[in-house]
Amino acid sequence: MSINDERELRERLDRALEAIVPGPAPVDGTVRRGKGIRWRRRAVATAGVAAVVAAATVGIPSVVGAVRHSAPPASSYTATVQAPGPHAPAGLIASGTVNGKRWALTADKPGSSGVGPDQQFFASGAAFGSARPAYTGPPLNGGDLYPVNFIVLAGGPTQVQFGAVRADVSYVTVKLGNGTVLTLHPVKVYGGRAVAFAVPLGAPVVDAIGHLTSGSSQAAIPFNEPGGISVFGLWQGNGEFGPQPASGRIGSGTFAGHAWSATVYQGPWGVCVIAGGGGTRAIDSLPVTGAALGTEVWFWTAGTPAVAVGSAAPRVVRVVVTQPGGKTTQVPLVTVGSGKFFAFPMNPGHRAWKWTAYDASGGVVASSSVTPERT
Repeated sequence: MSINDERELRERLDRALEAIVPGPAPVDGTVRRGKGIRWRRRAVATAGVAAVVAAATVGIPSVVGAVRHSAPPASSYTATVQAPGPHAPAGLIASGTVNGKRWALTADKPGSSGVGPDQQFFASGAAFGSARPAYTGPPLNGGDLYPVNFIVLAGGPTQVQFGAVRADVSYVTVKLGNGTVLTLHPVKVYGGRAVAFAVPLGAPVVDAIGHLTSGSSQAAIPFNEPGGISVFGLWQGNGEFGPQPASGRIGSGTFAGHAWSATVYQGPWGVCVIAGGGGTRAIDSLPVTGAALGTEVWFWTAGTPAVAVGSAAPRVVRVVVTQPGGKTTQVPLVTVGSGKFFAFPMNPGHRAWKWTAYDASGGVVASSSVTPERT
């Protein structure tokens, strides 16, 4: 891609980003990403999980680590990144500085840390304060649908983004809100190719562009959580920018004496949801538009209450939730952008909560259950 083509692409991305002004996150209190669990496709939840497993088939970002909210950093912050040199330690993906403080992201050899075939990743350095964020998940094998499958680790005042790089990606550029452009060169790590970069929490990421060996490119605009992390979802080709931004509260209230809520943000990142209750919350992103979602519960949080979030096909007119004791409740359907969504609170335990979606004739469109285990 020529310099003029890249300049035009960035200008169009900038114009798209100007329209995105996400509101405050819906749940106050300590953020517990990781134990605020992101589960998908009716996966089985495990209590006390300290890391989140990425869905390997669709390249969805995960969010890991305990972080606290802070005011957005001044535009004078600095961030640097560099690829490992010839004498770098084994497994080093990248290192650099955030506001002059060092950071590094290192991978263990898959299967070497007593985690089966999985791989462990460790963030280190003064940029994370006293925190030592870590993640355990499938090896970075580069077989993803998108140029980079970004995963987020957060600790102290810093977030680090890392992930597998597709085989046809030559390099990746990331533009930050202060105008800095970071160039990420893929590094071979135990059979895969990976990149990483780090920025302060609350520092907006404008876009990431994967520069392909064919000369073309694919770009992603992330969802920037106010005062928090950036979440990558949808990657698109030159000239494609996803749906117009839209957001809406899809559920809120009090359950078992604790407040809960869930809010959906749809835009060029795809579909992002922030949900939680009892002082905890979690964030998740799907690399699709709302119109592409079927009828399913694809996300739920930890905490008390736990909060389940689902999407509904256009023909669904009502969703009924059945508690373990048999009590039924109809939950509202809320349209946000091109999608229809619902949310409901649950009391954690080891008993399943059932949900059923109906069409206008009373026919069952979809039905399943969720078991929100205690943390």
